[in-house]
Amino acid sequence: MKKVCFWGGVLLTAAVAMTSCNEEKATGYSGTNRIYLTAADNNAVITESDATPLEVEVSLTSSVETTTTLTFRLEDDTQELLRLEGNPVTIAAGSKTASFQVISNLKNLLAESIYISVGIDAAQLPAGMELAGTLRIRVNPNPAIPELTEEQKTLIDGYKEKFGIDLNEFLGVMKCTTTLNIPGNGMTNDFSTPKTEEIPGQTIITLSEESTAEQPVLKMVDNPMGLTEHLYRVFRQNTIDDDEYWNSTDEDYASPSNQYLMETIKWTPTSNETFNVKLDGIKCRNITATGADLDILGEAKAYEGTDYETVYSPVVPFEYSFSAWDRQKAILETGDAEMMDAYISGGSAEPSYYLFSYSVDEDGYENGNWIESKGHIDFEKGEMTFQFVMDHYYAGDYTIVHVTYTK
Repeated sequence: MKKVCFWGGVLLTAAVAMTSCNEEKATGYSGTNRIYLTAADNNAVITESDATPLEVEVSLTSSVETTTTLTFRLEDDTQELLRLEGNPVTIAAGSKTASFQVISNLKNLLAESIYISVGIDAAQLPAGMELAGTLRIRVNPNPAIPELTEEQKTLIDGYKEKFGIDLNEFLGVMKCTTTLNIPGNGMTNDFSTPKTEEIPGQTIITLSEESTAEQPVLKMVDNPMGLTEHLYRVFRQNTIDDDEYWNSTDEDYASPSNQYLMETIKWTPTSNETFNVKLDGIKCRNITATGADLDILGEAKAYEGTDYETVYSPVVPFEYSFSAWDRQKAILETGDAEMMDAYISGGSAEPSYYLFSYSVDEDGYENGNWIESKGHIDFEKGEMTFQFVMDHYYAGDYTIVHVTYTK
């Protein structure tokens, strides 16, 4: 695995830090009462044309002694796409939880996804309290479903004749439920606790350009496997949001390469970035009138400007587009020596540098927390299922993923 010597020190330090935390818990909490914002189901996504409220859970480090009012606000919402309801929030004496809602104003102005943050009105913040971090909400435009070309329509008709299947039932907008079993033995505090997350969502699926008359191939063009926001959150926790190591100001851990990168491309925890994911090459095999197996593994795509970084394959080959990486790559492609030195030293905004650090065709961690990565279509049930494993730079083991699609 990458950077073995470095991470040996990190693991030792993390162990000491966790021991220290346990000692603190044993003596009781003291200090600033921090405010945490979490989207229900860990799914901070709103579709602009959908007025379904997004529930935001408010939790405090410790309960308040007296009834407390907190006033939240939308940041970066220059077009007033969203509004808050149930705000200000009142937390009763003796409690440390509350909730409010974020709702679309149904303006339908967007051509591409953007992020809007929920922050707090600092002027009205009670003494001794602080916001742990803003909640980033992805606001999507109305789903753009790709129109099939005449060639693709001909292929689908051919599959009906040859196999007795109708792939149209699995194209367009498909609802999904994604379950993540996260191992919890990661290298930073963000990844230290095992947990299970269930994320409801939807994916836009079309017929891939790789399809042939003999083999259908599917392509997920938006929110593949329901994972776009999860992948972005994990990527940020491996980079810009990681104050323990990657973005540390502690001179023992601060990385000159990372600091140079952030300053040069103006990438910060609050910079306005876009992050999107696609997944191509989902091959249908062993096709019958009742079902088909799905081959989801492929080769990871990484920057080809240097052969320094090992690319682990096969993996589930998600394709990432990220605005900060676009800025860095543009500089790299000019031949800038200083940026190349930073990149080689680990100062990278490339998502594929951090996500899927190991091949997934066998148990690379050798902890037994591994399953075969595969999928299946059940034409009789109208259901498509996937299972696979994924990891990342700070992971200590695989996350096991199960996805179920229905219309």
